Amino acid sequence: MWQRLLGIGIALAQAWDPARIQIYRDSLGVAHVWAPTDAEAAYGMGWAQAEDVPEALQYNLLAARGQLGRVLGKEGAVWDFLLHFAGIDTMTFRHRLDPTVWHVIEGFVAGVNAYFAAHPEKQLVRGLFPATAEDVARGAHLILNVMGDLGRAVLWTRKGFLSDIVPLVEGYGSNAWAVASHRSADSATWLLLNSHQPLEGRFAWYEIHVGSAEGWNLTGGTFPGGPFPFVGANAALGWAHTNAYHNLTDIYELTVRRGKYRFGGEWLPLEKRKARLRVKGLPFPLTRKVYRSAFGPTLKIKGRWYAFGQLTYSEGRALEEWYRMGKARSFPAFVEALRLHALPCFNTTYADCEGHIALFSWVLLPERDTTLRWDLPIRDPSPAHRIQEKVPVEALPQVIDPPCGYVYNANQTPLQATCPAAQWHPTRKLIGLQRFTYNRGERLAELWPRYDGRALTWEDLKTLKHDRCIASEGSYKRVFAPLFQLSPDKYPALREAIEALRRWAGCAEPHDTLTALVMVTHAYLEKKMGLRLVEALILGYPPTEKEVIGALRQAVKVLKKHYGTLYPRWDKVLRHGRGGVAVGVGGFPEALEARHWRWDPHKGYFKVTGGDGLIYWMRWKDGQVSVWGIQPYGASHVPGSPHYTDQVEAFAAGRLFERLLDWERVRQGAVKVYSPQ
Repeated sequence: MWQRLLGIGIALAQAWDPARIQIYRDSLGVAHVWAPTDAEAAYGMGWAQAEDVPEALQYNLLAARGQLGRVLGKEGAVWDFLLHFAGIDTMTFRHRLDPTVWHVIEGFVAGVNAYFAAHPEKQLVRGLFPATAEDVARGAHLILNVMGDLGRAVLWTRKGFLSDIVPLVEGYGSNAWAVASHRSADSATWLLLNSHQPLEGRFAWYEIHVGSAEGWNLTGGTFPGGPFPFVGANAALGWAHTNAYHNLTDIYELTVRRGKYRFGGEWLPLEKRKARLRVKGLPFPLTRKVYRSAFGPTLKIKGRWYAFGQLTYSEGRALEEWYRMGKARSFPAFVEALRLHALPCFNTTYADCEGHIALFSWVLLPERDTTLRWDLPIRDPSPAHRIQEKVPVEALPQVIDPPCGYVYNANQTPLQATCPAAQWHPTRKLIGLQRFTYNRGERLAELWPRYDGRALTWEDLKTLKHDRCIASEGSYKRVFAPLFQLSPDKYPALREAIEALRRWAGCAEPHDTLTALVMVTHAYLEKKMGLRLVEALILGYPPTEKEVIGALRQAVKVLKKHYGTLYPRWDKVLRHGRGGVAVGVGGFPEALEARHWRWDPHKGYFKVTGGDGLIYWMRWKDGQVSVWGIQPYGASHVPGSPHYTDQVEAFAAGRLFERLLDWERVRQGAVKVYSPQ
C-alpha cells in the first residue's frame, strides 16, 4: 500500500516539477510560496499546509468523502450524515468551475498527495490518498452549506426555536471595518480583518502567502484543505468576511402519509436512499435513510416531517469567486468577482490602494413571494413556497465610499454598517433580511460617533479593536437585567455577591476583579437556560429569577473554592494558550476583543477556545501596502514544532508582526528555503 502511494506521489511530483517551486519560511514559521504559475504555487501551498496542519487537513478531506466518523466518532458522523442529507455526496464540481481555477485546485491537491505519499506515517487512515480536486471542492461546499444555515436549521427543529431566527449556534462571529484616507490621521486607507473562529481544528485559520509569475501575490487565511486564501490582502486591495445572519433557509412542515407528501393538490412520493455511516468504535456501519421532497432535503424529527430549502445546495462556485477576488487589482475587478454571487452567507468589508472602502452583504437570499406567510415552520406549504431564485446583488445591501469615511460589521444587520446618514435602505421588501443587532454592533455604533470631527489615529483604531465592554444601552443590559436587579434583602445569603454584580462597570478588563463573578455566573446560567449568552441576546430571552439565583450560587461556590474570594483578577480566571503555555487575558464572548471559552469547574478557570484568532491590519498609502498580523498560537498546529506556541504571549499582549508581500524582502528574511520534495 505505502509503496503504491509513494509511487503515485513521485509521479505527481514529476508531473508538477516541484523544483520550480520555492517555500520560504520566515522567523515565525509562516510559509511564503513562490512558483512560475498559480497552479504550481498552489502545489507548494498544499505541501506547506500538509506540513503545518496535517490532521485538520485530513479531517476535511475525510468529511468530503463522508468518512469523518471513522476518526472522530459521533461528531464526525454528524458531518457525514449532512453530506448525504444535502445531496452533496452525489455532486461533481469540475464542470461548475472555470478550467483555470480547477487547474489551481488540482495543483493544490497534487502537493497534498505528494507530501502524504512521502510521509505515510502522517496519514490518519488508509485509503484517503490520493485525494482529488473533487474532494477539495466538495469539502469546501459542505462547510459552506453548514455555515449557510443547514446545520442551524436542523438544530432549530430539535430545540423548538422555529418562530425565531437563531444564528450563531457555534457562538462565533467576526469584526471587520475599513477607514478611508480622509478620516485617518496618516491619510492612509485602513482595513481590519478580525474573524472569530475556533482557534484549533478544522475551522481554525491557516495563514499562507502565495505568489507566482502570473501575478498572484496574496497573503491571508484559509481553512485546512482550502486551496488558496479566503480572506487577506494583495498589493492593491484587501477584504475581510463576517458571517451574515440573513434567513437563508426555509423550514417546511410537511403532511406525509404512506410515504407521500402533499404538494399543492398532489401527493408526491418522498425520494429515498440509504446513507452508510462508519463511526469510530462501532464494528459495523450505521445505515440511515435520507429523504428528499420538492422543497429540499427532508427529515423526520419527533414524529413530524420537515424539509429544508436553501439555495446553497446547488451553488458550487464559491472557490472560483474567492480565487477571482484574490486576483483582482482594482475596485471594479473585485466587484466583478463578487458578482459571481456564489458565497452564501458573508458580509465582505473592502479597502484598496485607490482609497475605496465598501461593505457588501451579497448573500444567497431567496426570492420569497411577499403575498405569502413565511413563519417558521411553514406548515403545509404550497408549491409557491418552494425556493428557486436568489435576490440579485443589485437589491442586496451595499455601502460604497460613504462620506463619513468608515464602514463596519460585527455580525449585526447590514442596515447598520456606517454613519446614520449613509446607511443602505432596501428598495423593496426582502423577506429574511437580517435586521437584528447585538452587543458588538451596538458597541461600535456608540463608539464611532466619539471620533466625529477628527481624524482617527492608529491608536484610536487599536482602541476600537481591543474594546472589552458592553454597550451602555443595548441588548445585554435588556436581556440580562434580572442578573443585575436581584434584591439583596430577598437573598441575604447572597448579599455580597449581588452587591458585587451591581458594581460591575460592564468592561471585562484583565485587571478587573468583578468580571470573574459575572462571567462564571454566565457559564452556569447558559446551562440552566439551555442558551448560550449570544443566543439569549439575539432572541431577547431573559433568564428567570430562579435561573439567575441558581447560577449565582454555583458561581459563588466555585470562586471561593478555587480562589478563596469572589474577586480574583479576570486574567487569573480567563486563560489563553496551549502546549503548556498559558497567559491571562481580558474580554468575553460578545466583546469586540472576543474570547469564546470552555469552562472547567474542576480547575476553576476558562480556557479560550475561539473568538479573536488571525488578525490582520492592512494599510494603503501612496500606492504601497503594509500588513501587520498575529496568530493566536503560531503558524504550525503540530505539537513539538517551534512555531506551535511562539505567538501565544504576543497575541495576548496585542502585539503585531509585519507581514510581507514584497518577494525580495521575503527572500532576504527567510530562515529556511526549500522545494516541496
